[in-house]
Amino acid sequence: MSYRIAAVDPTIPEAQSALNAYFNEMAERVDLRFLGEDAAVDADDEGGFFLVALDEKGRVVGCAALRQLEPGVGEIRRMWVNPVMRGRGIGRRLLSAIEGASAVAGFDTLRLHTHENLTEAILMFETNGYIRIEQYDENDFATHWYEKSLIM
Repeated sequence: MSYRIAAVDPTIPEAQSALNAYFNEMAERVDLRFLGEDAAVDADDEGGFFLVALDEKGRVVGCAALRQLEPGVGEIRRMWVNPVMRGRGIGRRLLSAIEGASAVAGFDTLRLHTHENLTEAILMFETNGYIRIEQYDENDFATHWYEKSLIM
C-alpha cells in the first residue's frame, strides 16, 4: 500500500477527524483530557502548517502540525498515526516530511515534547536524531522534550 503526505487546512473535516482521533488516543494512553483545545491554532500560527498522511484511497491515516516557537525554531505538534496502520513507516514519512517542509520554510531547529507512555514515539524521535533537552515549556502533559538541528 502506498501513502502520500499532503499539506492541508487543519479545519477540513478529514484533518479534524484525525485530530479527534489523536486527542482520544492521548486521553486513553496518557489519561489526559484536552478540554477546549483547538488544534487548528497550532498550524495557524505564523509559519505553521498541517500535514496529513493519505492512503491510496485518499483516507487520512496520520497527521502532524508545526508551529513557530520563535524565529528559526519550530515545534512539532499533534503527530499521530492510526493505530491499525502503525509499523508501516508512516510516522517516519510524516516526520521526514515535516522536517523537509520546515527547512524550506526557514526553520533551522525543531523541538517537540511527548509523554513517557508513548514509547514508540520516543523511539522514533531518538532514532531520527532528536536529542533530549531540558523542558522548554510549561506543558503538564509532557515528560520528555527533544530538539533537532536541521542545519547540516
